[in-house]
Amino acid sequence: MEVTLTSITQYLTRIATHFSRPSRLRFFLPGVLLLFFFNQSASAAVIGKVVQPFASYTFTADDNLLRIRDKMDPLPLLGTRNLFDMSHRFTGGLMFEKEISRQRLTANLNWTHTSFEKFNQMDNNLKSLNGNWNWFLGNRLEGNMGASYVQSLAPFLFQPGVKNIRTEQTEFINAIWRFHPSWNLNGRYTRYDLKTDSPNNSLQFLNRTEDRFEGGIDYVTSGRNTVGVLFRDTLGDFPVLVRAPDGSFTDNSYDQKEALAKINWAVSAKSNLSGTGGWVERNNASFKARNFSGFNARMTYSWQPTDKLGLSITGWRETAAMQLLTASFSLNTGVRVVPSWNITQKIRLEGDFFYQHMKFDRFSILTDEALPLGIHNTLRNAAIKLIYNPYLGLQLSASVYNNHLKSDTAFGGFSANGANINLQYTYGRR
Repeated sequence: MEVTLTSITQYLTRIATHFSRPSRLRFFLPGVLLLFFFNQSASAAVIGKVVQPFASYTFTADDNLLRIRDKMDPLPLLGTRNLFDMSHRFTGGLMFEKEISRQRLTANLNWTHTSFEKFNQMDNNLKSLNGNWNWFLGNRLEGNMGASYVQSLAPFLFQPGVKNIRTEQTEFINAIWRFHPSWNLNGRYTRYDLKTDSPNNSLQFLNRTEDRFEGGIDYVTSGRNTVGVLFRDTLGDFPVLVRAPDGSFTDNSYDQKEALAKINWAVSAKSNLSGTGGWVERNNASFKARNFSGFNARMTYSWQPTDKLGLSITGWRETAAMQLLTASFSLNTGVRVVPSWNITQKIRLEGDFFYQHMKFDRFSILTDEALPLGIHNTLRNAAIKLIYNPYLGLQLSASVYNNHLKSDTAFGGFSANGANINLQYTYGRR
């Protein structure tokens, strides 16, 4: 049986049309995939080269899988006070990669089913589709254009025990113009759309769209290091108005402007420093008292002392909404440390240690009353993962972790311990 790239293209185009609103992904993904496969025929040998199928299975055991808070009684919600559960996650999909002259086209389509042994009311399906066109025009102009669609279960961090299926859709285009050997101009536009599907539509006030505009200039040294400035404007629109205690309706929309310096510098042959930092102003449509202006920054230092050892350290102070789960912003200050050790060519040990303090504004209870948000929240995560690659394309990994949240909300925080095992195979992995 012959498999043609044209038939695969037609199938993926139908899926993209089903996943997206007509005004969004249809202008990009089908066009990219048609260009990807246009006027080419191929035998089954294409599978594994241009098209790479993959599948994975993940088993997780956790003593508080739904992240129920310490001061919550789970019995009315879950019918039990025993919070231990196990989950099974099955994923299958296709990856595409093709170069046409200097143009590079990639896409990823996958579907995931997650089932819970005890709390099976949380069973869910994840759908994901994304594509990217890394384009080049002449010798000085290049960029990326892409789109993605993801439908998934929202994290339980600020929604303990709540099944909230959220749909996220993103389109973006960026460009870099190398108008001089030592100078680059760059720009980017991103459109983000979030919708929720929660019980009784109780979380519809989280629905939002964001339009982000970016522009900047970089200086490039002879060693290919870069320093520059970046200007960013993010417009957040919340179509659902929220009723305040006095009966009036409030608009959670906002306008955030940023003027940032950025750097990407090879400190030595074995270390690199990159990040951004600068002034941020956030103005809200309602509750002017929660407007913010101040310094934001995120820096990452990577160090590779030997071929076997590596270390990455990231620190930040940022104004953001935690995991896009709230209309209110928080001032997030944190650090993440990721050490790694290549024990052999096939065995790798990784650590992931995360600390973040989230300070929400005092009006969050008025605009996000359905969420257990405290003014001060401290999140600490620690994980150790062992990865084994017996041969190309096959990966087996196991990890243990601890997640801990301390919060001054009336529900308190939580502590969760767990472990998971993952098996993944990618046909044709190079």
